[in-house]
Amino acid sequence: MLINTFKSAIALIITASASLTVHAQSVKSSGSCNAYPTNATCSNYVDYKVFLPDKITVNQIESQLQSLAQLGSLLGGVSPVCFDTFARYQCSKAYPKCVTTNSTTDISVYSACTSACEAVSIECASIFKVAGQTALLPNCSTEITSTGFGLQADDKCNNIPTKLTEEQIKDGRMNFSAVPAGFVMAECPAPFLVDPLAASGSSINDKYCRYGCCIPCPAQNLFYKENWATRGFLATDVIRFVSAVLSLILVISYLVLPDKRRHPSLLILNLSIAIFLFSMVVFFSVGNPRRLQCAPNDISPGEMGNNTLCAAQGAILIFGSFATCLWCAALILNLHVHTVWNSNFFTNRYILLNVVCWGIPATIMSIALGLHAVKFEFANLCLVSMKYIFPLFFYPLAAIVCPSFIVHIGTFFYIARIAVREGLESDMTQSLSTGTMTDRAPGVSRKHVMVAVKIQWRALLLAVVAIVTVLFYWLFYMTQISRMSELQDNPTLTLDWLECMLTPGNSQNICAEAISPHLPPFALIIVAEALVSTIGIWLFVMFGKRSLWREWNDLIYDTRIRFSRRGRAEKSGEQFFAL
Repeated sequence: MLINTFKSAIALIITASASLTVHAQSVKSSGSCNAYPTNATCSNYVDYKVFLPDKITVNQIESQLQSLAQLGSLLGGVSPVCFDTFARYQCSKAYPKCVTTNSTTDISVYSACTSACEAVSIECASIFKVAGQTALLPNCSTEITSTGFGLQADDKCNNIPTKLTEEQIKDGRMNFSAVPAGFVMAECPAPFLVDPLAASGSSINDKYCRYGCCIPCPAQNLFYKENWATRGFLATDVIRFVSAVLSLILVISYLVLPDKRRHPSLLILNLSIAIFLFSMVVFFSVGNPRRLQCAPNDISPGEMGNNTLCAAQGAILIFGSFATCLWCAALILNLHVHTVWNSNFFTNRYILLNVVCWGIPATIMSIALGLHAVKFEFANLCLVSMKYIFPLFFYPLAAIVCPSFIVHIGTFFYIARIAVREGLESDMTQSLSTGTMTDRAPGVSRKHVMVAVKIQWRALLLAVVAIVTVLFYWLFYMTQISRMSELQDNPTLTLDWLECMLTPGNSQNICAEAISPHLPPFALIIVAEALVSTIGIWLFVMFGKRSLWREWNDLIYDTRIRFSRRGRAEKSGEQFFAL
């Protein structure tokens, strides 16, 4: 009932104005000045004597303006600027200003302004559109006042001043909290989409739909400034794509080159495979990330129940994340037991390593799929939903990465301590043999430490990259997840943004400020995504050594010799580089 009243009130007030005009045309020749009652419909706007054509009374006009008060109780709360503009125009049109000069028979009549009519078309276009009453907006070129004439120019018209404050005028937004519950917009303005279930009193997505209109997926593209999300996450996708290609080069190298499929190179091979799986998920979103981010209805976010591509990509990403961390941990532990304990424990333990480093990721991935926890949240990737992200993803990752990092730091300090001690003992032996302590070269201890660093820098840097990446991403979620969860769970937070988007003259860039307090800072998201996307690049930098390319050179040359007729030609290992 309230919805019908809200829609019909606009039609009633304009229809009443039209009937008043028709009646006035036949009696436009004469009239008189009259006092306007203080308790009538336009008493807030009319503080002057009004001109009434002969045989027309205030009560007759008031009966045709009854819906103005009704409209004020509804439209006034939703769009104060529109109602104020509309009411001032209708009152000046229905009650022209009457001014007597010299004598009571010399009357000047000032009717409604053309500019006031045009202001109605500007300020009320949006609210009339959502109410389905755009056809009833006044046509300022054909409007007729109660005097029977058209609208007047600004210097000869009855320009009623606004009753709003400067703050209200400047704001100008519609207040959707005042819209009756269950109201459905007659038309959804761009960029919003029609809710196909709104007509039946339901909604296709309660979090992203209001009043029969929905925010198109992905909402992040509209919440941030124009093109920011699209371009920013495209940049992170490019970085991840490069990581995938570089890690694939290492995978192929360690699979094809001789002597690379045995310990400890097998650790690098498995780590490269894991990082490739972690990075190759970008292939799912290349060219069209929306096919991954959204459900087929273009409104709801993609998740296991509505997007199989999202489910597959999310499953691979979860598996690759844990496999990367576990094989990195295996590499660090192998270095530790070999260096500190002088043990080759992992040399013949690859069955155990494969069970642990591939089995645990498969188990966690299966749990996530069983809980239907794979969902698109932000960026261009599907991952574990916010509900399960910490217990199912970040806490287990931290349990793997943090101890591994501590073990590796301990290994490094052990090597440094041994190197320093051996350097000091060597210096002391040399000094005793010469009979003096003055021959010890300064900085020898530092030299030995640097040698240790050079030996360990690849594994050390890999551990540092892993821990920094996981901790930064973890801190990002820890500090920002409350904002993202609150935005999804509390639909009223998007009302200010929605009101801004439907306000004439506003743009996405302006309205992004209204919702920014409830979103993670855009720069922080990009840094977090870019950081995890570089892991394949770091792997290539650390393990794509010059010796690897020399082995490729040897393999290519041997292959050429094998298939060449010059089978007796001598091999030159430097020929490739000489070219």
